[in-house]
Amino acid sequence: MFRFLSLCVAFSLSGAPGFAVDLEAGKKLARKCSSCHGKDGIGRDPEMPNLAGQSAFYLEKAIKDFQTGAREDRRMTLIVKSLSDEDVKNLAAWFASFKVTVEPPE
Repeated sequence: MFRFLSLCVAFSLSGAPGFAVDLEAGKKLARKCSSCHGKDGIGRDPEMPNLAGQSAFYLEKAIKDFQTGAREDRRMTLIVKSLSDEDVKNLAAWFASFKVTVEPPE
């Protein structure tokens, strides 16, 4: 079971066959996200979710859902509507590449 899960994670991070993810391209695309989600992927407004450290799979699905109308937010729909599949993968990989640490309360 662990081997299967490892393969699933590796496949989701590697991108679809035919192209590899490009973190630099994702970083450039992330500039559009920074005014709401922060330069480092940490939203400054409590209504804005943090993107840093989220799984690439989750971020890709969320973006696709905004593109198809399965999720609705006027700002997000306008920003992501023109992203290609490759753009979505690169953007998701960029935010997934952030290392986030958590400290439990004392």
